[in-house]
Amino acid sequence: MQDQFIIAVLLGYLLLGAGLVVFLGGLRGVMAAIVIGWFFLPPGRGVNLPGLPQYTKEFAVSYAILIGVIFSDSTRLLSFKPKLLDIPMAVWLIAPLFSSVTNGLGYYEGFSGVYFNIFVFGVPYLMGRIYIRTPNDVKTVAIWFVIAGVIAIPFALWESRMSPNLNNMLYGYKFHKDHMTRRLGGYRPTIFMRHGLEVGLWMATSSAVALWLWITSAKKIKIFKYRIQGIAIVLLFATIMSRSLGSLILLAGTTTTAFIVRTTGFRIALIALVLFPSVYLSIRISNIWSPDQMTAIIRSFDEERAKSLEARLGQELTVSKHALERPLFGWGGQNRFRPVNDDGSITPVDGMTTITFGKNGFVGLISFLGVISLPSFLMILRIRGREITSAIWAPAVGIMLGLAIFSIDMMFNAFYTPLHIIGIGAIASVAVNAKKWQRIMLKQQRMNSQQMRDNQNSTDNSQNPPMAIPPNARQSRRAS
Repeated sequence: MQDQFIIAVLLGYLLLGAGLVVFLGGLRGVMAAIVIGWFFLPPGRGVNLPGLPQYTKEFAVSYAILIGVIFSDSTRLLSFKPKLLDIPMAVWLIAPLFSSVTNGLGYYEGFSGVYFNIFVFGVPYLMGRIYIRTPNDVKTVAIWFVIAGVIAIPFALWESRMSPNLNNMLYGYKFHKDHMTRRLGGYRPTIFMRHGLEVGLWMATSSAVALWLWITSAKKIKIFKYRIQGIAIVLLFATIMSRSLGSLILLAGTTTTAFIVRTTGFRIALIALVLFPSVYLSIRISNIWSPDQMTAIIRSFDEERAKSLEARLGQELTVSKHALERPLFGWGGQNRFRPVNDDGSITPVDGMTTITFGKNGFVGLISFLGVISLPSFLMILRIRGREITSAIWAPAVGIMLGLAIFSIDMMFNAFYTPLHIIGIGAIASVAVNAKKWQRIMLKQQRMNSQQMRDNQNSTDNSQNPPMAIPPNARQSRRAS
């Protein structure tokens, strides 16, 4: 009975998600289908389909939005023209095929990996690329990033007080181990996600966007007719109560960077934030730096979290050494990328970037880093000077800050969500269109300035008409 209910929910979301896209229309419908589907569908359970990967919430969300777009907006889908910026995503999508074939695992294994990447990463990214055509579209995406956190607030606060049990109450099973739910003096919510760390990432991402919108465009952004200030404060509180120390540290670092940029206008701080994963991984793979100081700082807050970080860093080094034996395309699937220890156990791996390097080598790792970092980097470079702190670009920069949390978290965890992937597609569209939008904005500003000058001149003329010459004065002039 339990499994039948889960199957009914997953299959039913094809209709519900597609219906949201059709009836809400365009970008709003796509964002609603992504947020609602990913948040409420059951994690880690699926439907076995013949000849295809197991149908889980990852596929349910992508299938639903793709069906909805095909039925309601197929012309937009067909009119998409890829740009050079889309090359990293294209390489990332097909990387599993090369890894499988070069390791003798066969084409079926490779195409299964390609199929997974297309629907889990490619479809949400494509939605961000085809639906972002104006700055107002970016604002819609940023608002939905905040809404994603707002929806989670009551569930996160309830579980932080009553214990993570909502998934068990609704779907009849626990997807987590009980010892993982006690953190920082209370319960760490898991809601309907794979782990409490994923909830923390979800909430921190939403909070980062909300806080940036607050400090840059508080008077222009409202969520459900409420001012962004109050929503940002409540979101921040709920994020703290999610008790994910890593996400809180990333949110604090991202917010600090945002305030520095807001105060000084130095874009270099944002560039450093965006490029941090690439620089860090380059250093770690070459093994020229030991992160002992970083773990010592974490240990001063939480001994257990420090041990967890040390374990992840150890995995990083072990798997990287193993991956360097097949550096170009990696070891492929079937857990061949995980080294076998002396006692016969297999090394656990948590970080998405480490998993990618082990499975798909430098081709997969570089393309994945290009996907999560290159759009943000180019967007920063293409927005002129201090305009990056203006209200016009606030939604785009807010999304970029949320994605910075996501990209750094990918070094230690593997909780990718379609919300983050469509955000990457949206920022890629901003990077592609930034210069054109700036020319249009500049032209509009010049037209507005000219109109204001014309209005001012007409006002001055109406208030100070030309002085009339009296008739006697005209006669005197003629006589003279």
